[in-house]
Amino acid sequence: MKTLFTLNVPEKLKRLQEEQFPEDTFYYGNNDHFANLAEVDAIVTYGSNLTEEIVERATNLKFIMVFSAGIDGLPKKIIQDRKIKVANVRGIHAIPMGEFALSFMLNHVKKASFFYDKQKKEQWESEEPITELAGKTLVVAGAGAIGSKVAEFAQAFDMRLIGINTTGIPVEPFNQTYAITELEKVASLADFFVSVLPQTKQTTGIYTTAFFEKMKRNAVFINIGRGSAVSLDVLETVAKRKLISHFYLDVLPEEPLSQGSALWQAANITITPHVSGHSDKYLDRSFEIWLENIVHFKENTDLRNEIDLDKGY
Repeated sequence: MKTLFTLNVPEKLKRLQEEQFPEDTFYYGNNDHFANLAEVDAIVTYGSNLTEEIVERATNLKFIMVFSAGIDGLPKKIIQDRKIKVANVRGIHAIPMGEFALSFMLNHVKKASFFYDKQKKEQWESEEPITELAGKTLVVAGAGAIGSKVAEFAQAFDMRLIGINTTGIPVEPFNQTYAITELEKVASLADFFVSVLPQTKQTTGIYTTAFFEKMKRNAVFINIGRGSAVSLDVLETVAKRKLISHFYLDVLPEEPLSQGSALWQAANITITPHVSGHSDKYLDRSFEIWLENIVHFKENTDLRNEIDLDKGY
């Protein structure tokens, strides 16, 4: 088996796979190795740097391993036409993204940003109301591996947990689960609403102004899923109207966000640059799935985390 990596691989992980699969050939992403494209059976990529041209030149390509959860940047048509298998590292982001969502919630109730701002101004301000997560209702849209981890962490803070998935079938550790078709109905229940929805035709623009109008005025909306779920126009409108208390946005429909966008200076919006999935353990966890999938690929058995490109997940 011959594999091309279009991403940087630490030496310890190179050694690990070369020791486990000494009969295989691994090419590591410099321009010289792209000359071997016609030979490779597999490509390992973050996705966004895998172009249609590369896939066209890789005439023997049978398997693409994407070291991210999203597959938005892949040249899907040529991949589908050639029936190339695709798998991702879904699940490895659960811990860092769960922690990130929880950090937003804790920041909000404990007013960490407020007090940091006062510190920089050398102001001793102790009258700001501080609340708790305990007893609050958390709604998570996208009750898969990441969404369930968000809920698991929140459970430790005695929050009421409501999940939203495709079917409404109950999922642990949620107290209740609703189908995505009931999204606006569930909106009114949330003190905190966390979106980890993937990007699909159904989820693009799913959070409308009407959705936010149904939320509590003191509610918080957190998006660590895909920015395409809510448009810039809706964000600007809802923030300006102050329909909810605060937005914490790690993802946006436009990345990077344009300088001069009204969102930058909105007092009720906190923006982070799509980093909720970052972790010092990211590559180690990705390689665990990749090495398992080498075996599955060779044995022609089901790949771990194989993607249905029509569904987008």
